[in-house]
Amino acid sequence: MTLVSKGEVRKSSGTFYTPRAITEYLVRHTLRPLVEDATADGILRLKVLDPAMGSGALLVAACRYLAAAYEAALVRERGCFASEIGESDRAGFRRLVAQHCLYGVDLNPMAVQLARLSMWLTTLARGRPLSFLDHRFVTGDSLVGATLEDVARQPPVGGRSRRAPGPLPLFEAEDEAAAMRAVVPVRVRLAATPDDSADTVHDKERMLASTRAPASAMTALRGVADLWCACWFWAGTSVPQPGPAEFGDLAAALRSGGASLPERIARPRLDEARRIAEGRRFLHWTLEFPEVYFDHDGAPLDAPGFDAILGNPPWEMVRGDTGDEEARGARRDSAALLTRFVRQSGVYKACVEGHANQYQLFVERSVSLLKRGGRLGLVVPWGLAADHGSAALRRLLFERCATDAIVGFENSGGIFPIHRGVRFLLLSASPGGATREVRCRLGERSPAVLDEADAGPAPGSTGGRGVTLTPALLRRLSGPGLAIPYIRRREELQLLERLVSAHPALADERGWGARFGRELNRSDDEALFSRRKTGMPVVEGKHVDPFGVRLEECALRIRSAGDLARPALLDAVGRHRLAYRDVASATNRLTLISAIVPPGAVTVHTLYCLRNPMPLDDQIVLCGLLNSFVANFLVRFWVTTHLGSATVERLPVPRPAAASDAAGRLRELGRALLRAGGRDLSAAAEVQGLAAMLYGLSPAEFDLVLGSFPLVEEHLRAAAAECHRRLAAHGTSV
Repeated sequence: MTLVSKGEVRKSSGTFYTPRAITEYLVRHTLRPLVEDATADGILRLKVLDPAMGSGALLVAACRYLAAAYEAALVRERGCFASEIGESDRAGFRRLVAQHCLYGVDLNPMAVQLARLSMWLTTLARGRPLSFLDHRFVTGDSLVGATLEDVARQPPVGGRSRRAPGPLPLFEAEDEAAAMRAVVPVRVRLAATPDDSADTVHDKERMLASTRAPASAMTALRGVADLWCACWFWAGTSVPQPGPAEFGDLAAALRSGGASLPERIARPRLDEARRIAEGRRFLHWTLEFPEVYFDHDGAPLDAPGFDAILGNPPWEMVRGDTGDEEARGARRDSAALLTRFVRQSGVYKACVEGHANQYQLFVERSVSLLKRGGRLGLVVPWGLAADHGSAALRRLLFERCATDAIVGFENSGGIFPIHRGVRFLLLSASPGGATREVRCRLGERSPAVLDEADAGPAPGSTGGRGVTLTPALLRRLSGPGLAIPYIRRREELQLLERLVSAHPALADERGWGARFGRELNRSDDEALFSRRKTGMPVVEGKHVDPFGVRLEECALRIRSAGDLARPALLDAVGRHRLAYRDVASATNRLTLISAIVPPGAVTVHTLYCLRNPMPLDDQIVLCGLLNSFVANFLVRFWVTTHLGSATVERLPVPRPAAASDAAGRLRELGRALLRAGGRDLSAAAEVQGLAAMLYGLSPAEFDLVLGSFPLVEEHLRAAAAECHRRLAAHGTSV
C-alpha cells in the first residue's frame, strides 16, 4: 500500500478548491466591464478562458454571471419584465453561454472530465441531453505550444542561437488560410447548433472528429507545431534530434507527405516527436481554438484573442525536487526541459531569468492570449507583487497592461490548504494600455470581505480601506523592479514614503554602500563538508539570532580554509562580516535577523553575508539598525518567504556620523549584545530607541511600527518605546 498526501491527491485529481467568494469576486470584477453596456448578442460573442481550470469552478461562476447578464440584456432590449423569465429559460441561457462563450484547458485529463461534469450540472435542462463540450474543454499543456509564427524560428540545435522571426518558411500563406477555412466554420457550427437531442450531440462528435482527421490540413499544421515543440524536449532517447535542415524536411513530410530524407531517418524522428508531443500534451492555442484567431475565410481577425481569462494556476516552482529519489530525478529532467523551452524558444519574454514558478508562466501566457482591451483575473501568490524574480512580469503588467485592482490575503485562516504564513493576491488587468493607478486592498484574512465591496478606495479617494498606488510611486519606493509594498493603511504608506525620501538605500554609496551575497551552497558544495568536531564551522541560517551566532551548534565543518578554492571567499572568511537570514516571513516574530559572523567561519546559502569590507565598528552599528523594529517594519512590506539581497539592499537605512553620540552609543550597545548573544533586554531596548530616533520617527510613528510585532515580548516593545520617547524629548547628536 502507498500512502499519498492530501496535496498529492488534489494534484492528481485536479480537485483544487477555490472558495466561492473568491471565484465570484474574480468573475464579477473581471467580466463586469465587458457586459455592462453589451447587447445580448454581444455577450454571447465573448470568449472566456480558464487555462488551468481544474474542476471548473471559475468557469461555472462565469457561466452563471454571463447568463444573468444575458438575461438583463434581453429584458432591456425586448422591454419585457424579469418576472416573465422562468427557471427553464435561465437554464437555457446558461446552456447558450456554455456553448458560445466558455473555454477551458487543463493538463490533467481527470480535471477536464470533472470540469465538464460541473458544467453539465450547471446547464442541465429537462428534456435536453448533456451539452457538447469536447471542443471547448480540452486536455493539454497551456504553457507549451507554438503558433505558426513561432515555428518560423529555428528549433534548438547545439546552443542558444536562433533566427529572428521572419516570413514563415515552412508553409505558404494559403496553407494556413485553407486549413482555417475548413475548420473555423465547423467550430462555429458546433457552437451555434443547440444540443436539443442525442443525435445532435453525436453529429457534433463526428464534426469535431473530421477536423482532426489524419489527412486534414489542420492535422498537418498541428504535426509541424508538435515537431517544433518536441525539439525543445528531446532527451533520453537514442533517436537523434533533428538538425536545422532535417527539421525543414520533416516539416515538409508532415505537410505534404514528401521528403528528401530516407524513410529510415525520417520515420524514427517523426515517431519520437509524436511520442514526446503525446506525453507532454502540447497545446497550440491558434490551432486548438482557431475561431478565436481567424474568421470564416481563414483570415486573421482584426482583434484576435480571448476577451477574458480567469484562473487560479498552479503555484509550484519549475524544479522537480519533491518525492522519492527516482521521482525527483524524473521531475528534475522534465523541469530542465521546460526551463530550456521557456528560456530559449522565444515564446516567453518576462520569465527567462532564474527559476520560474508555474504561476509566473501562466501570467505571461495569459497576457499574450488576451485581445487588446480584454480582461485578466487571476489568483496568484504574493510573490508576483514583491519577488525580485517577478520584476519583468510586473513591468509587463504595468507598462503593457492597465492593472486596476489587487486584493491581498493572509492565509492565516486556512483559506487554501497551504502554509498559514503564505500570502496571495487577486489581480485584475487589461492588456493593451499602461497602468495609471492600481487600487490595492491588502492584509485581508477572509474571502467574506469580497462580498462587501470591490478592491480599495475609489481613485482619488482619501478614505476607506486600502491605498491607491501609481507606477511612479512604486519606482520611488521600490526602484525599477516596481515591487508592491504590502501596505494596509494610508498611515503606513505616508511613513514609508517619508523614510524612503529621507534616507538612502542600504546599497547606495551615499549611505552604507553595503552589498550582500551568498558564500557556499548546502547542496552544491556538499563534498566540502564533514561532521568532524574540528575544522572551520559552517554557519547556517538557523544558527543566527539577532546579534548572536551559535557556533557551538554548527554540525558541519570544513577541514581547513585551504579547501575553499575561490580567492574572494578565502579573503572573506578571514574577517568579520555582517550576515542576515535568508528564510523569513512577514508573520514571524522578526523578519530581518542579523548578526556578525566571526573570522574562521564560513556560511551557506541560508545566510547572506556582507561582500564589501567594512570596519567592524561600522558593522556593529549597521547590525543594530538592521535588527531594529523600524528596519523589520520596512522589510515586511516586500518580503514573502525569502529575504533576497535585492530587497535588503534597497531598504532605506540612516548612516550616523561615526563621531556622533548616537553612533558611539550604538557601538557600545552592539558590543554588549554580541558578548551576550543578543540576550540583554536593556541594551536591546535602547538599540531600538536609538534606531527609531535615527530614522526620525515621532513617538506616534514608532507606536505604529511597534504595532506590527504582536509576537515580540510586550516588555521589550514597551521598553523600546519608553527609550525612544526619552531620546525624542531630550535629543542627542547624530
